[in-house]
Amino acid sequence: MAEINVPACPTHGSIPRALHTENFEGIVTVIQELIETVSGVGTTSYSRCPYGYPWNFEGVVRALEDLNTSISGIQGGGAGDIAAGSGIYFTTSGTATVINATVVSASGISISAGSGIYLSDAGTRINLNAVGTASVTVLYSGTVAVISGTDTQGGGGGGGASVTVSGDPGTGYTAGDLWFDTNEGRLFVYASGNGVSDPAWYQTNAEAIALKSEVAPSGTGENAPPRDGSIWFNTLMGSLFVYDATTSGWYETGPSRSFAYGPSAPAGTSTQGAGWYDTANSHLRVWDGSQWVQV
Repeated sequence: MAEINVPACPTHGSIPRALHTENFEGIVTVIQELIETVSGVGTTSYSRCPYGYPWNFEGVVRALEDLNTSISGIQGGGAGDIAAGSGIYFTTSGTATVINATVVSASGISISAGSGIYLSDAGTRINLNAVGTASVTVLYSGTVAVISGTDTQGGGGGGGASVTVSGDPGTGYTAGDLWFDTNEGRLFVYASGNGVSDPAWYQTNAEAIALKSEVAPSGTGENAPPRDGSIWFNTLMGSLFVYDATTSGWYETGPSRSFAYGPSAPAGTSTQGAGWYDTANSHLRVWDGSQWVQV
């Protein structure tokens, strides 16, 4: 019966057994894991062959060489309150110094690298050290940190919507860009992605004016999608329509039933039931939806 060790080995358990295969593959795998462990401690000379290591003596030697290179860059000590062996190191980035750290506190709280968060005392309290730049301000009440304002420094990867003030939006716009049309005095936003089937400029501001056109607003391009209660003036018929979102239809607000008067039929199509008195033939005619029918 296998011997049971008390206390148990923290890695291998009460019955010590290797966690990897007992051959060259196992040796190389353990060395690779050592290299990854060193990278989490904090080293400026991380090295691991991108081509891997063969499972033989040559692979073992190469893996150990990379492990040695990685270990040689571990930064101990440091300035200020940085303790030796803490895994915290400094990296110069442009004109700024960035502190990177991967720390696990005594209470089990994991602090990610480059987060700007550090642990104090025994690691039971998290302190946030944040400084606002440009027009960004940071206010800390002792329990809550509030970051507000707008980054006006430009550049970086944050991006942001552009605003174009012109009679034409031009080209090269992306989702969320704004365009104030100086011809119409309206603000549009370019919508695409996130379920938008027809990427286009959409009007942002609601207006209490009637849309004028020969056909009903389609909701594409520069035409805002009709909403419940939208008003549209049909320039062909000279009638005003209101949009009903429940039935997705346009309904004439005040059907005109006054008779046209003259020797020739009214130009264009008319609404069903419209009347025309044909003075040339002294006939009263009604539009049935496709033609003028004599009464």
